[in-house]
Amino acid sequence: MRYNAYIPTLTTAMADQLWRMSLPVEASMDHPLANPFGPESPSLAPVELPPALVVAPLSDVLRDRVLGYGARLKDMGKAVEVVQFEGEQHGFSVRQPLGEAASELLRVIKRFVYSGN
Repeated sequence: MRYNAYIPTLTTAMADQLWRMSLPVEASMDHPLANPFGPESPSLAPVELPPALVVAPLSDVLRDRVLGYGARLKDMGKAVEVVQFEGEQHGFSVRQPLGEAASELLRVIKRFVYSGN
């Protein structure tokens, strides 16, 4: 069965349900475990972090959250590379592991890991 790029692999309702199942009862999406930049989260500014690779499939319902995460890290002066995949959805590299986007992601990861980022 061929993957249909127009059927979402993750919907907003599914993501919300997964967060509700993962967080403490009554917790909001700003809980520190879900949002490291939320009002109750400690600042990451003084924390020494290794370089981060943020992968953003641009047709993912979580796209804005992922891009915002990368932008916030950059704003804090952290070493971060954001790689965007136009037309791809959540889990694209797992759903189509032999596809061109998954192959490109592997090239990006290999370069990121072995270039000493």
